Amino acid sequence: MVEAASGARAGAATPSAVEVVRVEEKHAEALAEFFRQVWDPGATAETVRRDRATAAAVNPLGAGEDVPTFAFLSEGRALGYVTTIPAPLWSGGTEHRAHWVKGLWVLPEHRNGPIGFLLLKEAVRHLGCAMAMVVAPAPRRLFGALGFRDLGALPNHLRILRPARVLRRLELEKLGMEGIPGWAPTALRLAQRSGVASAAGAGAALALRLWSTVCGRSAGFALDSPAEVDAAEVDRLWQRARDALPAASIRDGSTLRWRYGGRTEKPYSFVAARRGGELAAVAVVRHPRPGGDERLAGLRVAVLSEVIFSPGRSRAGMAAIAGAERTARDLGADALLCSASHPALAALLPRRAFLRLPGNVHFM
Repeated sequence: MVEAASGARAGAATPSAVEVVRVEEKHAEALAEFFRQVWDPGATAETVRRDRATAAAVNPLGAGEDVPTFAFLSEGRALGYVTTIPAPLWSGGTEHRAHWVKGLWVLPEHRNGPIGFLLLKEAVRHLGCAMAMVVAPAPRRLFGALGFRDLGALPNHLRILRPARVLRRLELEKLGMEGIPGWAPTALRLAQRSGVASAAGAGAALALRLWSTVCGRSAGFALDSPAEVDAAEVDRLWQRARDALPAASIRDGSTLRWRYGGRTEKPYSFVAARRGGELAAVAVVRHPRPGGDERLAGLRVAVLSEVIFSPGRSRAGMAAIAGAERTARDLGADALLCSASHPALAALLPRRAFLRLPGNVHFM
C-alpha cells in the first residue's frame, strides 16, 4: 500500500527507495536523465536548474516561487513526472491561485502500475485549486478518481485556410473525434482518389473568403504583429474585459508575457488590434509544427491560443481573429484551430468561417 505523506512510499521498499517528491534542486540530475530518455537528449542537471529558476523568476502567482513539479523516484531514478502551469483565476470579482496539471509521463516499461496515480495524488495534495485538459478515457478516469470533475469536451472550431490541400490530405478516421458520421471517411477517400477533392477545395476557398468578408467584417482597426506585448497596455485591456466575465483565467500583461513571450525561439506570435491608438484586442497564435502534424497526414495546423477583448466590443474581437488568420497563413498553416467555450468568442468564430467540430479535449 502506498501513501502520500512527505513523499509516497510503496510496499516493502525502504523509505528512501521508492518515493514521490515535489522536485527540488537536489533532484536536477534525476530529472535530466528522465528528460534525456523522454524529450530532450541534450538535457543536463544545469539546464534543468536554469529552466526552473527562469520559470520561478516570472511565476505569475509570485515572483521567485518555484513552479510545482513532481517526480516518482526509485533508488534515485525518475520513473514518472508531472508538472504544472501557474494559472491565476478571476472569479467573483477577485483573483484566486490555481494551476494547470500537465506533462504527466511514465516511462513505458513502468506503465500499467500505480505511478501515474501516485504522482497526481501528490500533486493534488500540494496544489489546492487544480485543473487539467485531458483527451483519452484512461487519464480521465485517473483524474476522476482523484476528485476532478469532468466538465465536458471543449468545442473545436477550425478555420480552413487552404481548403484544396486539406481535402487532398485529410484522414478523418485519424482525428479521434466523436460524432463524425461513419460514411464520411469513405466518401472523402473516394473524392481524393477521383480528384474531386481538389476541385471542391478551390470552390470552398472562394466560398469561405466571401463568407468571412460579408459576415465577419472588422473595419476600423489597425492590426500589427508585435514581437512582444506591452504589459501596461494589456493590463488596461484586461481590466476593461474582466468586469464582464464571471470567471476566467487572468490575462493581464505579466501573465501573457510569462506564458507566451520572452523566448529566443518562441513558438507564438502576437496580434494586436488597435483603434484610435488604444489596444482593443490581442490574439496569440501558436505556430504549426515545422513538419506538419503526423496525425493529420502532415497538415500544418496553427492554434488560436488566446483572444482577449471586452465582450461588448465584438468588432475588436473580430479584428483580432482576422489578424490571427493572416498570421497563420504567413506561417504556412493549412488551418487554424480554436477551442473556445466563452459565448462572446464562440459567437464570432462562425462569422469568420470557422467550422465547429466535435470536441475531444475534456476540461477537468
